[in-house]
Amino acid sequence: MSLPDLGLKGAFRALELNSFVIDCKQIHLRELLNIDETPCDIFIVRDGLLHRLLEKNTELSNQTVRDWAESGVGKLFIKNRDHKGLREKQHENLRANTRSLSIGEPIDKGRRQTALLATHLKYFYEDTTNDDLLNLLYQSVRSFAHFLMAQIKIHGLLYSDFTRQKYHYIHCQPVLSSLFLIGVLKQARIFSEKDIENLFVTSFFKDVGMSSIPFEKYSLKELDVTDKQLLINHAQNSVNILAGRIPLTANCLKIIENHHSFSTLTRELEQFTPDPPQALVTGIETTLTSITDIIAAMISERPYRPATTLFQSLDLVRELISAQHPQEFKLLISYFKSYFSKGKSN
Repeated sequence: MSLPDLGLKGAFRALELNSFVIDCKQIHLRELLNIDETPCDIFIVRDGLLHRLLEKNTELSNQTVRDWAESGVGKLFIKNRDHKGLREKQHENLRANTRSLSIGEPIDKGRRQTALLATHLKYFYEDTTNDDLLNLLYQSVRSFAHFLMAQIKIHGLLYSDFTRQKYHYIHCQPVLSSLFLIGVLKQARIFSEKDIENLFVTSFFKDVGMSSIPFEKYSLKELDVTDKQLLINHAQNSVNILAGRIPLTANCLKIIENHHSFSTLTRELEQFTPDPPQALVTGIETTLTSITDIIAAMISERPYRPATTLFQSLDLVRELISAQHPQEFKLLISYFKSYFSKGKSN
């Protein structure tokens, strides 16, 4: 075959690949967990060529998905039209696990629920106008709050397992910060179960305004001015997305609006805020929601910095709040020492 022929063939393959990718949606390996049978064809790209990894209606096990991960299987693709069917299967998994949280081994139920909630946050960030999906998430998060209140001793194990899964930080941070918050609130012994449930739900949904920034931007080390403006406004965007759609109180919406009260990010981006900052609401609920959010952020790797350890993040928190909020800081230290020490979280 002549060199010109090879060039034309390579160009044709590139066009074919581009056409395929445009017609397809990339999915993560985790979206295939807990699915017994593939709802559609699954594709991979290898050496610039398209390969069908699995055909529709093929038996699938979690071990197979883990084997793919260990062998370095990277990007997976499905046809755009098939993504709804895959989501529906995972919706049913979330409904089933939520209904059965009180049955079986608590740590197994908790692990599956954190994974499913992170996956469904991804789905919601992609489709924030979907009321059915939002209501499914809301009901699942409420039920998980009651489960976690009754299972506080497994929080450290859930944290360790979940962080090992390497979810993208915009999907894992709300789960982790809410896990930390509910334990701290329970430890405080001043909140009713209803208060704790409401604050857990508030914490989980507080960052949905991040969906206004295209997902691929979160892999960049530096955002442009427009994206930084969206980032600084994400708390208000979260309120705009949620208000009137799920039963959050006015106080809960105010906590979401002000949950970056202590954030170093807010200080760094103040130059991008065109209006004078509003008076901050720094009651104990906002303080604890904000601080557990900072801890979850610090322990998650970012494109522009490595992750810290849990206890390195507490050093930062000490600098941020210990002078103004000494009781809240003591409460945080007590909780993390009790349930996240090395021996209990590994």
